[in-house]
Amino acid sequence: MTQIKLAPAPEMLIGPEGKPRYGNFAGSIRTLNLDDFDYRSLRRPPWTWTRDLARQLLKRWQFVGVVDEHFVFGAAVVHVNYLGTGFTYLYDRRTKTIVHEEIKTPLAVRTCFSPTAVDGVSEIRQGAKSIFMDNTVRDGRREAAVDFGDKLSAKVAYRENGTGVTSVIRQSLYGFNHTYKAAGLPALGSFKFNGQEYQFSDRALALIDWTVGTPPRETIWNWAAAMGRDKKGRILGLNFGSGLNEYGFTENTVWLDGKPFMFAGISFEYDSFDIMTPWRLLSTFDDAVDLNFRPEHERFEQIYAGIASSRLHQPFGLFNGRLALGSEKLNVEMYGFCEEHYAKW
Repeated sequence: MTQIKLAPAPEMLIGPEGKPRYGNFAGSIRTLNLDDFDYRSLRRPPWTWTRDLARQLLKRWQFVGVVDEHFVFGAAVVHVNYLGTGFTYLYDRRTKTIVHEEIKTPLAVRTCFSPTAVDGVSEIRQGAKSIFMDNTVRDGRREAAVDFGDKLSAKVAYRENGTGVTSVIRQSLYGFNHTYKAAGLPALGSFKFNGQEYQFSDRALALIDWTVGTPPRETIWNWAAAMGRDKKGRILGLNFGSGLNEYGFTENTVWLDGKPFMFAGISFEYDSFDIMTPWRLLSTFDDAVDLNFRPEHERFEQIYAGIASSRLHQPFGLFNGRLALGSEKLNVEMYGFCEEHYAKW
């Protein structure tokens, strides 16, 4: 694996000719001028018959995850224009029990999404229930909170400790996907879980996935994210994907104490009929990545909502194996997530 020096993120996502600026970049794009893209070019009738209707093909989602020695926390806000969804869960690694909650709002009522990955709020509300993510970065610090009463509530702060990576990648023939990822972010916070109050430990680490794009009508992908420390105590964060972001560029990144190392293709080898059996993740062009993943538990969600449907398997468990970061070869052990997701939207 060769170390790649990332160029700074451009000021705007859409260039003056109306096309996205494809590539991998260091940091976040500050202005997502999404209205400067002509969504009719996606050529998906009847949606693309008019400019306003075509913009409804834009999809947006944000996921925040936190892992420490005892707990796994996850929360997401998804805005697909005709539907808003959100979910959150907390898994106790000691007792292997999970609590999860979700929100669905037709026409994305009471759902909002931040204008960029480093500004504004992503949020969904339904009655007293809420999932809230403040993306306005203050001295590198972000915040997130969920409130589902005594069953599950949490407040988390996490701090960017290096360089997040922006990937802008072509989708199908005319579309695009913009994603901002960072993993291995020092985190702190408290939560209520089945009526009991807890604190995340001082070794808690977080990740952020902030995405906006125009995926195909039917989309299938795998994703993996994990956090931990190496034998020297350095923080490791990992983000790999296959199936969504790999047309010319990839999102595949490992962070070592905040410094990003990027990889080409990653192969996900697993039994899709038995998600809870071991997985293996391998780099497809060299031997830089060879990781085993052993699921402990999973969050499963299936949605049928008229024109839209989704089937999500997100197991979490232990990663171990080898990573080559530049000239340095590491034997690693990290905890995190894998994912198999089918969406028709």
